[in-house]
Amino acid sequence: MPNDFSFQEGDRYQWERFISAEDVKRFAEVVGDLNPIHLDAEFAEKSFFKKRIVHGAFLGGLISKVLGMDFPGQGTVYLSQNSAFKRPVYVGTTVTVEVKVTQVIVEKRRLVLETNVLNENNEICLTGSATVWLPE
Repeated sequence: MPNDFSFQEGDRYQWERFISAEDVKRFAEVVGDLNPIHLDAEFAEKSFFKKRIVHGAFLGGLISKVLGMDFPGQGTVYLSQNSAFKRPVYVGTTVTVEVKVTQVIVEKRRLVLETNVLNENNEICLTGSATVWLPE
């Protein structure tokens, strides 16, 4: 990560990711959340959602990936995150993670970021904000 701290309010970053059934299965196995709404098509068909949905924590993990690897980038330390789920993300779809700088705290090398995950119809599925620190 570069030592400069040249972020501005309004700076943005987007990243797309296809979420496969295998991705969801592996995530479920790693974290131990084997809820059938995520893994069992027959169970999900009888649910409110009618199809398998992606774990909310999986979506949060995609935000973490962007913050720690892409924008602001490697070395970023996640200090806080708040999130609200607006609609489901279905297994087998592509999502877009959007990050926007809403506040720059230069003296503490911190950023406050708007964080969103959108579905293929450009609808917000997860919205929130994060605070991160960029060490020198």
